[in-house]
Amino acid sequence: MENQLAFTISAYISILFASTDLIETTYVSCNRTTFADYVNTYCIPAYNQSMASINYQDRCPWPSTKASYIILNKCVDSVVSLTMCVEPSIKDKLFLEIHRTYFTLCSNLKDPDFSTLLLLILPCIITTLVLPLMCVHITTCSKF
Repeated sequence: MENQLAFTISAYISILFASTDLIETTYVSCNRTTFADYVNTYCIPAYNQSMASINYQDRCPWPSTKASYIILNKCVDSVVSLTMCVEPSIKDKLFLEIHRTYFTLCSNLKDPDFSTLLLLILPCIITTLVLPLMCVHITTCSKF
């Protein structure tokens, strides 16, 4: 028990020192230029080539480009791990630019029809109103 307590205390102390930079850590900073070079050399050209064969200017290309998008995401993830650029904003900026380029027509979402809304909402409302009435009826009218 004392050994486990000593280990726990030493772990907390080393975490405290590491967080206050009193112990030299092996943190490697992100090299954004290397990240941009690798992504623009290895990931983006392959994705651009796959998107060139699809008519993305006339309609939303999403269902047919899902595989290419997943490959792009894996490629960018490997570049992130290689360059140690784990900051989410770098990857977010890249994918926002891709969405602005290729998926501008996909944002035309519309509300469902009124009949669809009724089919989704009415069962919940009816159940909410009828279930308490049934419970009251069953508990007051039970005859043994």
